[in-house]
Order: sequence, then C-alpha cells, then structure tokens
Amino acid sequence: MHDLVITAGTAVGSVLALAEAIKKDIQCKVYVLCTDKKTTSIIASSRFVDEATLIDSQKNGGYVQSIKNWYQTKNFMKVPVLYSTTDTSCFLINKEREWFEKHFKLSLPSSEIIETYTQKGLAEIAASKAGLVVPKTRILTKETNVEIELADFNFPVILKPRATYLKGEVDFKIKVIDDIDNLKSEVKKYLQQGDELLCQEYIEGDSKSAYYYIFYRNNLGEVFSSMGIKTLQSTPKGGIMLKGLSKYDPELDKKCREFLSCINYQGIGGIEFKKSKDILYFIEMSVRLEGFYKLAEASNVPLSLISYCDLTKFKKAGFFKQKDGVVYISWTQTLLNHFKNKKILAFLKDLILSILHPKYRLDVFSIYSPAPFFKGVFLTVFGKSK
Repeated sequence: MHDLVITAGTAVGSVLALAEAIKKDIQCKVYVLCTDKKTTSIIASSRFVDEATLIDSQKNGGYVQSIKNWYQTKNFMKVPVLYSTTDTSCFLINKEREWFEKHFKLSLPSSEIIETYTQKGLAEIAASKAGLVVPKTRILTKETNVEIELADFNFPVILKPRATYLKGEVDFKIKVIDDIDNLKSEVKKYLQQGDELLCQEYIEGDSKSAYYYIFYRNNLGEVFSSMGIKTLQSTPKGGIMLKGLSKYDPELDKKCREFLSCINYQGIGGIEFKKSKDILYFIEMSVRLEGFYKLAEASNVPLSLISYCDLTKFKKAGFFKQKDGVVYISWTQTLLNHFKNKKILAFLKDLILSILHPKYRLDVFSIYSPAPFFKGVFLTVFGKSK
C-alpha cells in the first residue's frame, strides 16, 4: 500500500478525519508533518496516526528542506500520497513542485490554480472569468487612495489578508467595517507598513445563506462532492465555520461542476458561496482539505477513500449519495463562542444535542479514537502541551 502523509498547521479535525477514514480501510501508515506544537501533540494521540512530527520552518533551511530531510529518514516502499490542510503548505510545496511530484502522489490541483486561488484578489478575478458571480472587490495597498478607490462601494465591507502566507503584520482573518471613516482608520497602519488587504462588499444574508462545497475531481472530470450550509461562523458576518448542515442543492452542484470543468481542476478542494436575492456569490476557494472536512465523511461522501483510491489506482471509488441533515460542530470553539456572546440557551442546546443527537458529528471526537478530543479539550483549558 501507499503510505499517507499529511501536512498540517493548527487544524486538527480535518487531519484526524482523513487519517481515520483511510486507515480503517487501507493497511498503510499515516504520517503527519505539523508546524504547531500543540496540534502535533493532539494528533499524535490518535490511534490512526503512526507518527506526528513537528516541522520547524525556521530551522534546517526552512519548511520544504525540513520535509526533504524528514523524507530521507524514511524508507518508503511505494511513493506516498500527500494531502495538505493549509494554504501555506500548498504554496510552499508548489514552489518546489518538481521534487514533490517525484516523491509523492499529490492531491493538489495544478500550479496555476494554486497560485491563483490561494491569493485573494487574483481568485476573484479568475472566478469571474470562469463564470461565477463575485462581490465587488478591491486590493488595498500603500499607494491606494481608499476614499477614491471605494467611492462606488456599498457598506458594510469585509477586510481580509490576501493570503495566509502573505499576511505580514496583518493579525486578523476577517473584519467587517461599517463606514468609510472606520475603514480608513482600520487599514492605515497595515498599509503604511507595506501590507496588502482585500476589501470586498459584504453580501447580506442570514445563517442559512452561506454555502460550502467540498469535492474531489479526478483526471477524467468526475466530481465527488458534499455540500450544505454554514449555520454558524466565528463572527455574525463570516469567518471560520463553527457549525454546518449537510444539504444537497442542485443549483449549487451544477454551478460548481461547471466551474471546476472550466478551470480544469484536478484534486481535492472546497468552495464557499453566499446567497443573496437568489444569486450565489463566490466568496473563496480552498485548494486543500477544508477545516470542516469531516462533514463530507459524516454525510456519506468519503472523499478520503475516493481520492486515495483514485490517486493510487487501488480500486474504483464507486457511487455515493449524500446524506442530508448531518450537523457538524467545531465543539470547543462553538461552545466558547456561545459563552463569549452570552448565548446560554444556545450553549446548553448544542452541549446537549452534541451528546444525544444521532446526526451531530463533533469535529475532533471519534468513538474509535477518543484520545485527541479529550487531549484537545485539556490543552485548550490549561494551555500547555508536553
């Protein structure tokens, strides 16, 4: 069998879901290369992970060189399959793609897609050319006259760093700004120090208007997908998905399949949309495993096994029909979010349902390997790892 290698950052759930799904069916070894000490400790406690290694990108010549050095210590009988869970690892791997393609089977799409869709600003232009509707977008730089550049914008607007690997001194994932004066004040320090920010008109909507679409598309153009609604995010107007509900949407499926065909996407990934006045707006695309990747597995679309079998030519993946109504919950972060916002009833409801409801799936918890969940909760509360 081809062994499995996963590059990770601070995300835990997607790594564990991938490792468990494949290890339960395929007799291979699972290696995780992680840049975060706490995450490494949590992942290492899983019975489905054979080895979790902390990769220090500041030593041994940098991130890629550290992976090369690690690779030399292994004696792989067959070329392993490589999955990524961070944009930064995708970007860095892509910079030395020739070496990685020689030593791994990659689940990544083409270099052009990685270079385009991991950078906000470039992604929106490319998506628009490929037929998707995109919110009004501008890139703000040190030379930008914000008031003139955004004269035709409606507020509120969303601010984001252009990419995780281009964040510079930008210390946030998303901010919603209500007027031009607050915007100028907010961006001033970042632009003066040379950072670039994406500014985008905010698409109004409720808790049922944000959509996700996670998929694997093979070299024959076959698409295997899981989709649904982001019912709770880290801020009321966007951010990291804390809760999601699997729900098939024929319009969304058709639009995504046409889009992926248009750009000839081959590999694993995810797309986010926002719906307003019956229009689906492209928000962003991931060229890696989404943090809520477990939702695909829980909704009867085993993208892990489908992609692994396709990449290794092990066996035909088969047909899988999505199961609607499955609730994914980033358990610790959701409860902390409710508690922080003083939503006690929501806190109690999700606490009880996550224990009793048969369709609730916790991001990290698995009955087959519960240790990472309890270790993660312990480290979140006490903040230390050994």
